[in-house]
Amino acid sequence: MPAADSAVSAQASFSPESIRCVGVLGARHKRGIARAVREVTEWFQGRGIRVILSAEEAGSFSLPALAADLKQMAESADLLLSMGGDGTLLKTARLGAPRGKPVLGINLGGFGFLAAIPRPRMLDSLAEVMAGRFRLQTRMMLAASVVRDSQQVASLLALNDMVVGKGAFSRLFRLKTRISGEPISDFPADGIIVSTATGSTGYSLSAGGPVVDPEVRVLIVTPICAHALSARTLVVPAAQVIEMALPDLRGEEVVLTADGQEGFSLRAGDRVEVREAPFSAKLLTLADASFYAKLRSKLGWGGQR
Repeated sequence: MPAADSAVSAQASFSPESIRCVGVLGARHKRGIARAVREVTEWFQGRGIRVILSAEEAGSFSLPALAADLKQMAESADLLLSMGGDGTLLKTARLGAPRGKPVLGINLGGFGFLAAIPRPRMLDSLAEVMAGRFRLQTRMMLAASVVRDSQQVASLLALNDMVVGKGAFSRLFRLKTRISGEPISDFPADGIIVSTATGSTGYSLSAGGPVVDPEVRVLIVTPICAHALSARTLVVPAAQVIEMALPDLRGEEVVLTADGQEGFSLRAGDRVEVREAPFSAKLLTLADASFYAKLRSKLGWGGQR
């Protein structure tokens, strides 16, 4: 497993002067997204920096000359710009992390815990980043594999969490959980969340899990509506492997989902293994950004910085 990354060394490996191409991923359903994308495109092009978009988004925003497929974008871009909410940033991080590409999030949504830049400050904030006034954080990613009949049949990546959970009309199911081979639990539940510290403020928090500083590299294992009073969240070192086996589903629908966006249907007898990915997401934030200030403002903890 990879050792903890250093934010200092990561920042040294990225320089705004190295940006020649920016890949933009936008949430097409967001209000005002087309105008925001055009503003960003013109801003970068005015500085001699190429901008590319996915083919679908280029068509939606009437910018066909900027179209590229996602693989080309991930390979060619020096910076990936996520324009939308946290969901768009999660998608962008899964695209960029395996290739070591930094991601900057512009928040066009409501909550915006991960997306660093608010819409009203969009262009001013881009100028700050290009002037070198930024922080580059490395965030742990998760890699999940599904083993069926001794063969790996699926693999998924996530920045926030991996969830083994029931379908819309399923009942409780029994999930046998081990941590690096050591039996931990075997009780009926709606499922289990395996989260990173970044994802601790997401679904895991809603299910009763702890808030963890995103720079801590751990696996957070949180049962969902377990039919056992003793069921509690576990926080374990990132080097551990979480194994979840489904011995008998009794016809229930159970799905493995990554960041709530990508999924794979599971069968009785499947084994899901979740571990730290061999690479990290690189997220750009403004120099004055603070995780604890976000806790106060986004989660309503009170007090002002």
